[in-house]
Amino acid sequence: MAVDYEQAHKVVRDSLQSEWRWGTFCLDDRHIVENDELFVFNVGARELLIDRDFSYAVSTAVSVVYKNDGRLAALPSSTVGLDPTMRVRPNPNPTVG
Repeated sequence: MAVDYEQAHKVVRDSLQSEWRWGTFCLDDRHIVENDELFVFNVGARELLIDRDFSYAVSTAVSVVYKNDGRLAALPSSTVGLDPTMRVRPNPNPTVG
């Protein structure tokens, strides 16, 4: 079952939000980051991602959802950041402002 961006977004939110304990849960979706295999999601404390309060920094991993099966995983941010196949575009309908 292939998943689109909206379905992947829901997987991340539904899987992580209820157990979040490090500040205010935030799925920063102002940009869509993807390659042919997966979507990348920037999840963290709103205090860090939006307000830039670095005392809320707790992880060097990013959440990813594999397009072919909707599986949620975490990958090192350096692996994703250095992957030349990643594409970044503005999200036309972000939920974070």
